[in-house]
Amino acid sequence: MNVTQKTTPTIEPITLSELKLHLRLDSGSFSDNVEDDILNALITASRENIEDITCRALLTQTWYYYLDRFPRENFIKIPFGNLQSVTALSYKDTDGDSTSMTVTEDYLVETNGEACGRIVLPYGGVWPTDSLYTSKPITIEFICGWTTAALVPYKIKAACKMICADLYSNRESQLFGNGGGSYIENQTVKNLLASSRLWDEFK
Repeated sequence: MNVTQKTTPTIEPITLSELKLHLRLDSGSFSDNVEDDILNALITASRENIEDITCRALLTQTWYYYLDRFPRENFIKIPFGNLQSVTALSYKDTDGDSTSMTVTEDYLVETNGEACGRIVLPYGGVWPTDSLYTSKPITIEFICGWTTAALVPYKIKAACKMICADLYSNRESQLFGNGGGSYIENQTVKNLLASSRLWDEFK
């Protein structure tokens, strides 16, 4: 899948206060005052980890999705789920000249809730038949993710807190076997995220 991120989320699924409560960091303690930057970084890292596991974009972000050709089907599936909108769809001919397609006239958008959205041809419509540029000829710009942290499912937020707690408690590399005990991966995180994973395939 050939994608590039244009904008990252401006909010996270959990707040700093929520994480401190989960970690039992008392207000006014050394950790509470000094380690805010570390804790905020852990929140972002946990959200990115969950996005990798679930193949989702959790909160509002903008991406470019590149295709080498138009599909045989009458639709193009968009990755990451929670599609908010398709802001641009364009293609380049062999000379590198770009043509923008128009929503409702050239294509329709299905947001499809938490599932993967789609770009669909209108009734009787066909994809352009021009010969295409050799590198990334088709570009789709789209916005996806839940719009607010309140909409993110609690099971994802719980997994986020558990990942943060693990990262906070284990700040160095994990030790295995004879080197220093054994490390057991947290199965609860896997269980919490299992039903949130997107299994759609993308080229």
